[in-house]
Amino acid sequence: MPNEHEIRELAYYLWISEGKPSGQSDRHWQIATKMAAEQKSGRTATKTSTDPSEVKGTTEPKQPDQT
Repeated sequence: MPNEHEIRELAYYLWISEGKPSGQSDRHWQIATKMAAEQKSGRTATKTSTDPSEVKGTTEPKQPDQT
């Protein structure tokens, strides 16, 4: 069972990713609860994040070879 902190964090990132809409907190909480439960049960192979700061790899587009 996911804890409240995990659910709250996921719900917050969902809210941010959708442009901070008002009146969607219950929906975000329900989605976050489901996501956290799936992560805890191991049904997701990797952490799904909506936080852009957690992106791995290059963030710059690959430049063509200029040689």
